[in-house]
Parts: sequence; C-alpha cells; structure tokens
Amino acid sequence: MTTPEPGRHRRAVGGDSIGARRLGTVVAVVCAVLCVPAAAAAVVLATRGPAPDSTAHARHDALHAATTAAHDLLSYDYRSLDTDIARAKGETTGAFAQQYAETAGKLLDQAKQLKAIVQASVGSPAVVSAHGDTVVVLVFVDQASVKQLPGQAKPTTRIDQSRVQLTMTKVGGRWLVSALSAL
Repeated sequence: MTTPEPGRHRRAVGGDSIGARRLGTVVAVVCAVLCVPAAAAAVVLATRGPAPDSTAHARHDALHAATTAAHDLLSYDYRSLDTDIARAKGETTGAFAQQYAETAGKLLDQAKQLKAIVQASVGSPAVVSAHGDTVVVLVFVDQASVKQLPGQAKPTTRIDQSRVQLTMTKVGGRWLVSALSAL
C-alpha cells in the first residue's frame, strides 16, 4: 500500500479550495448583477400606482355602496316618498344628483296618484372597472311594483328585471353614484 506524498495532497486540497473561492466570487458577482435590475423593477412598480390592497379595498367599498344605492334609488313607497327620495339623493353626486332631483320631482305626483310601491332587489353585483376614485359596478335588479290605476278596484302587480350600471365616485370619503344607466 502506498501513501500519497504529503505535498501532493496539500496541493490538491489547496487547488480545490482556490477554485471554490473563485466559484463563490463569481456567484456573488452574478447575484449582485441580477439584484440591481430586480431592485429597480421593484421601485418602479411601487411608485407606479396604488397598492393592490388599496385597489381591492376601493373595489369592495364601492361595490357595497353601489348595492345599497341601487336599492335606494330604485325603490320607493308613495306613503314615505319624501323620505325615500331624500335618502336616495344623499347617495348621488355631480350631474347625476341634479338629474335624479329632477326625475324625483316628477315622480312625487305620479306615485301618489297611483299609490305606487316599488321594491328593488339587487343581486349579483360585480365591478366592471376600477380606476383611482372611480369604480363602475354592474348589478342585476328585480323591481316588484304594486300600482292602483284610477278606476281599478284592485292594484296591479308587476316584476321587472333589468341590469343597471352605476359609476361610483369617491367624494369626501364616501362612494356616491355619479352616473346610472339601464342596460
């Protein structure tokens, strides 16, 4: 059995150790080179817009507000019409607030004459788009109406189904309806 020469063994181990150091240095340099673009990308993405959590929070809050507003805007009872209209007006903003006020004024006389009761059931709300302080929401609405036409002994009942798109705008910390359209 032969024993290796003492110097040879040291050279082999030392050579491997120098190679390992060189490999470690190369790996460190490659990692540093790759980290710089990754860090730059992270900075760009962080400064580009709102954090995903804030957008998700806005979508959630606007969706909830749109569901409530759709119910309030599309429901009324001739016996409490002034209160119903005031509540619905409080959920509007901008040009739509003016449009709603004009329409509600016309509704007052007709609803009382017909003894109209309209109850909206809002279902399947979904966010169509969300950009900053504006969120567009689509809802499906069933409106059950009971009206008693002049000269009729019994009131008539009817159910209408529709899709309504509401544009919600954040004003003073609240999500308000700035546009409404039936689809």
